[in-house]
Amino acid sequence: MEVRQLLRLLWHRRRLMTLVFSVVFIGLAALTLLCETQYVASAKVYLYHSSIKATLLSRITLDTASMGAASLTDAERATYEDLAITVPVVRPLLTELNLKRKRKSLQILEFIPFMRFLTDRFLPNVGRRDMTYEELTNKSLVNMIFPRPSLKAAMMEDADILEFSSSAESLELAMALANGAAKSFVAQDTAMRQNECRELVATVDKELPRARADFEQALVEQSQVRQREKIASLDSEAEQLLTRYYSLAGSRDSNRLELLKAQGMLANVKAQITKRPEFRKTSESLQRSSLIDSIKLTLRDLYMDLAVAKTRMTPEHPQYKEIESKIEEAKKLIKGESLKVYGSETISTDQTFSYLNDRSAEYAAQIAGYESQDAAFGTLLGALEDKIQAFPDRAAADALAKFRVAGAEMFLSNLNNLASAAQAGQRLDLSIAHVVEQASRPGKIEDYMRPKLSLMLAVGLVLGCFLAVCAALVAAYADESVGSAAALAGLGAPVIAAVPCRSATDRLQAFRRLRDTLFPLAGNPPRLVLVADVAAKPPLDRDVPDAMAVVLGLGMSLARSGRSVAAVDTVLTHPTLHARTGLPLGPGLAEAIGGKVFRDAVILPGEEPGLFILPAGEAVLTAAAADRLLDSPAMALLLDGLIRRFDVVLLAVAPASQSGDAGSLARHADAILLTVRLDADQCATVAATIADLAAAAGKTPQTVVLGVPDDEPTPREVWTELRARRWWWGGEKKKNTKDERMPPAAGRG
Repeated sequence: MEVRQLLRLLWHRRRLMTLVFSVVFIGLAALTLLCETQYVASAKVYLYHSSIKATLLSRITLDTASMGAASLTDAERATYEDLAITVPVVRPLLTELNLKRKRKSLQILEFIPFMRFLTDRFLPNVGRRDMTYEELTNKSLVNMIFPRPSLKAAMMEDADILEFSSSAESLELAMALANGAAKSFVAQDTAMRQNECRELVATVDKELPRARADFEQALVEQSQVRQREKIASLDSEAEQLLTRYYSLAGSRDSNRLELLKAQGMLANVKAQITKRPEFRKTSESLQRSSLIDSIKLTLRDLYMDLAVAKTRMTPEHPQYKEIESKIEEAKKLIKGESLKVYGSETISTDQTFSYLNDRSAEYAAQIAGYESQDAAFGTLLGALEDKIQAFPDRAAADALAKFRVAGAEMFLSNLNNLASAAQAGQRLDLSIAHVVEQASRPGKIEDYMRPKLSLMLAVGLVLGCFLAVCAALVAAYADESVGSAAALAGLGAPVIAAVPCRSATDRLQAFRRLRDTLFPLAGNPPRLVLVADVAAKPPLDRDVPDAMAVVLGLGMSLARSGRSVAAVDTVLTHPTLHARTGLPLGPGLAEAIGGKVFRDAVILPGEEPGLFILPAGEAVLTAAAADRLLDSPAMALLLDGLIRRFDVVLLAVAPASQSGDAGSLARHADAILLTVRLDADQCATVAATIADLAAAAGKTPQTVVLGVPDDEPTPREVWTELRARRWWWGGEKKKNTKDERMPPAAGRG
């Protein structure tokens, strides 16, 4: 479709477009004015890794090495964004602020002007109920019409800043929501880390008595050895055995420390899961798994093989690397099985539980590895002890006792350091989240109001224009009416004239062209011409001509050419010819057919010399009475008499698609003119009417187009008319007078 055709189509549908645009634009504006105003506020929380806290946390293994990085990883950003509006963070706000929401029935009632003021002032508790967590964090399109307090959290792009955004019916409540959510999030993050330290302290306290007992036992054994005979010098073989024993004992103690840390972390995670009743296990038997036990035995054997390999191979040796890869694969299997054990029979899951479940599986895998190493170290150390005890030099026993004391002392010292670090973590703020910007009252409150009138008007303007164009295109696509003379010619009847609607002067010239087409100089001109509409014209289309207007216009043009013309109104059920020609209501065609008056007595002269009018009659007949008169032989005799007296007889009949008058009278006519209104008469109706008239009269009717594309006023003409009326500054409107308007005889339809 060319641009010019598209513009012409849109201009033709301008009334529909104006209606659609007005409905959308005014509707959005009214909805904006009627809806309750919501205010928005935001608070920002900065998430960063502190080097001091990272050192402390790494000592007690509460975080990974990524804590020392400058910014958060993508996984951390996504995790914090999900955890920001979970139940532990949001639920305290509901209680602290006593949040309530209005019921939709009350909000609908408040669309009545001044009703919101009355309910808020005199009935503050009517139609309100407590908000739930889901209502506060979930916002839908319905909330635009029925607003309620809402809260959301999102990480700012390219920054480690978590922004809490809230909306509420007052700016103070919105600020309180945003600030409360930010503080609750920081407090929850701090509490989680302090709980981890507390669980670690409890685990270490359980291990300290045993470590002290081992240290004291080692001291006793050393004193017993030193009471024996004087110790000889150690030879090289004994020294190698003792050095290896000391190295393995140190590794065992370090592994036990790591095992204690992991056990403390797992106990904390289990405690958090147990506090949530929806994640409670169905039975304690799920805490153990036969598959995990078997993999632990395999891990113990692999660690023993690794210890032996260390004495004979370098870390780059393929066999050494193969053992390490098998150990890592066994740990992955334990972690996967732990995920099934801790998460397979929970009632429901969310972001918090997914995070806790993943951590519990990770700690379970670590514990399995540490326990397997501890078992392997115990086996290896027992074998070395047997070798040392069997060594012939008794000095080796003293050295062994000394190494045992040193190892127990080191383990006890490390355990005490771990306990002191964990106790310090209970008192410190270990959270990486800090509120850097609280929600505050802005300088220009209008920018923080929703819905914003200027924004909604802009949206209404754009959306209204878009929907108006869509409505025009859909209407044009769905329109099945005759749109042009070319389309009408394709329906089976030739088009002989086009009568414009807007200009009276052009209309007179169109009737002249119609006269010359119907009555050429050569040939036999028609004596009886029947003119019928396809369908009845709507009452509002007063400027659009109809069959009666064509009869009068064509009759006037024929009379001016010197012919005598009789215009006959055969629409007995709705006569209009007398009113259009300015004649009084009196006897006419109906009385002449019925023999009540003579024919010549009811034929009246028109305004143009040579034009005579035969009105329908003084009474409006029923459809049955009218059909009886028009189908009678007297009607045929009357038409014969008119043909003998006048040069041309023009019959105006009822709409052809709604009455059988046209088919009945067409048998007496020499020519049939079917008037078709552009953009009004349906193509299917026009085609069916043409076929019916052709079958009834034995001749193809000719069509006259009522209305041409030029009838549409151009934008320039509309602007000129508006300027002439001076409507925008209240000047006196000029009367719309046209000197060339047709007289009543050729009058408006």
